[in-house]
Amino acid sequence: MAILVTGGAGFVGLNVVEQLLERGEHVVVFGREALPAAAARLFTKLKGRIDVVQGDVLDKAALKAVFDTHKIDRMFPLAVITAGPRREADDTETILDVNMRGMAIQLRAARDAGVKRIVFPSSISVYGESLNTHGLLREDTTPPVPNSIYGVTKYAGERMAIRLAQLWNLDLVCGRIGAVFGPWERDTGVRDLCGPHMQLAIRALEGGEAVMPARMVPRPWVYSRDLAAGLILLLDAKKPRWPVYNIASGVEWGGVITRWADTLAGAYPKFSWRQSDKPAEVNIMFHNDDPRGLEDISRIRDEMGYRPRFIHQGAYDDYLKWTQAAPDYLVK
Repeated sequence: MAILVTGGAGFVGLNVVEQLLERGEHVVVFGREALPAAAARLFTKLKGRIDVVQGDVLDKAALKAVFDTHKIDRMFPLAVITAGPRREADDTETILDVNMRGMAIQLRAARDAGVKRIVFPSSISVYGESLNTHGLLREDTTPPVPNSIYGVTKYAGERMAIRLAQLWNLDLVCGRIGAVFGPWERDTGVRDLCGPHMQLAIRALEGGEAVMPARMVPRPWVYSRDLAAGLILLLDAKKPRWPVYNIASGVEWGGVITRWADTLAGAYPKFSWRQSDKPAEVNIMFHNDDPRGLEDISRIRDEMGYRPRFIHQGAYDDYLKWTQAAPDYLVK
């Protein structure tokens, strides 16, 4: 039996695929993108089996062919457009088409194929305005007030997925993904908000200077390997108690990102960094200047034993090792 990961060549998808292959699973990756060369090179060393099929989740026939060809019994429908403000304004209809209609097409195909477990990727963005007004973000009491087109589609998609699961008797659980950084992040063309950790890594590999803002605000980041581990816990859980789980680090990072800059500076002598209170000098973008609350991870922690392994310097040491192993992934 195989696990289908749509959008498996994207940031979160590659982390999920890697961990599934590490434990010997048969993984089928489906999406518009080919598997990046660095991922293909590293994944061949893992013990699992991978099949890559290029196609569009809006193409019902292509998606059906994947289910017909492979014995898919579990699924991560990760294909999505993570849109920034410009794309939201200029290409609203495409975002809605992929993130909403594409998700419905995937769930129907999974139903028709008799898939046993679907892990729906929701997002911290569903909290929207509550991110800045609530210190602790809880699945049951924090009101979702999405304030971006992406956030609107993720919340609507989450509710749609739960409703279709009821109508179609699907075994489905939702994971609200935190603000993620780490291995396999890149500009895919459908991911507009690339994070400051990746931007710093690129500057280091290029041997340039990075300038971050002088003011650092609380940030609830989660390392991509911990995020993937949380999603896989949802895949494996026998009978999840709740329909929705936060997946995050549960700790504040904020100004700790300067340790990442120091870690990179220690490994790449031509790289330097500093902070500035002059916006025109800043070349590492954080996308949002407002402090954010922390996601409460007690549901997935207490029920499934989720424990993030990579916190602060531990994440940065691992990220550096990965960056050095695949430098061609970030800088061509």
